Amino acid sequence: MKLTTLIKTINTAKKIYNKIVPYFLQDILVRKFGQGTYLSQVEFHIVDHCNLNCAHCNHFTPLASENYCKIDDIVDDFKKLKIIFDNIGKIFIVGGEPLLHPELLKILDPLRNLYPNSEIIIITNGILLDKQKEEFFDALKKYHIALSMTHYPIKVDYEGWIKKLDEMGIKAYYFSLDRNKMRKQNLNLEGSSNKEKAFLKCHEKNCHFLRDGKLYVCTPVPNICFLNKYFNLDFKIKKTDYIDLNKVKSASYINAIFKRPINFCRYCNDKEIEFDKYKISKKELSEWVKI
Repeated sequence: MKLTTLIKTINTAKKIYNKIVPYFLQDILVRKFGQGTYLSQVEFHIVDHCNLNCAHCNHFTPLASENYCKIDDIVDDFKKLKIIFDNIGKIFIVGGEPLLHPELLKILDPLRNLYPNSEIIIITNGILLDKQKEEFFDALKKYHIALSMTHYPIKVDYEGWIKKLDEMGIKAYYFSLDRNKMRKQNLNLEGSSNKEKAFLKCHEKNCHFLRDGKLYVCTPVPNICFLNKYFNLDFKIKKTDYIDLNKVKSASYINAIFKRPINFCRYCNDKEIEFDKYKISKKELSEWVKI
């Protein structure tokens, strides 16, 4: 049998399996004969605001008020997630700028206890690294937390920090090397985009986001509230745009939902991707919405 034929046969078998086997039974089979239920990655805000405020930010942080998310609430969300997913590949602690949170280190122990085998990563712009005390770096090493830095065109010695962290025994790397340009969101106010095309072009459909007991397929949906509030807009979020962890308990069902477009995709860009030169936000609507 040719390799291409084998691949087609396997894919067909997967489709038949997903169609005829109920999701709750898929979960049972995976837990019994596999390596447990699995989510590729998830991220969450530990703060909503930022100290850099980039134009086109896909978290809309330049528009967000100062807000330090409660550690207990985040832990509760992950406890609910643990009931559904035995394993998570990567857990990203994001914002805003995570290093702004005065109790950032308090989230590390419960996260590591819940997910001992996951890669846990703090994503930072690096501005506040010089101000961190020794206990910060000790905690990263103790709980095996990686530090991922976005390489913005600002005065931060990123290469120096990566070398220094490596010498401390802390995993450090670039989250993005090229932030001299930013991808435009070009959201569609009318909600007339082709959902399938927008989903296929989407760079964020695997950036699953956890907040307030809900799991979202991507970053913009749970954070669109900042854009709505600042500009008095009405981008609508429907119940089909997220998973309520208090109601849905099937990992197989969630993974299936996350493989296809959601209602919110009708607001997203379904045209060619555009980029803009990196700049600080002026809080103008055109930074996020196609005018």
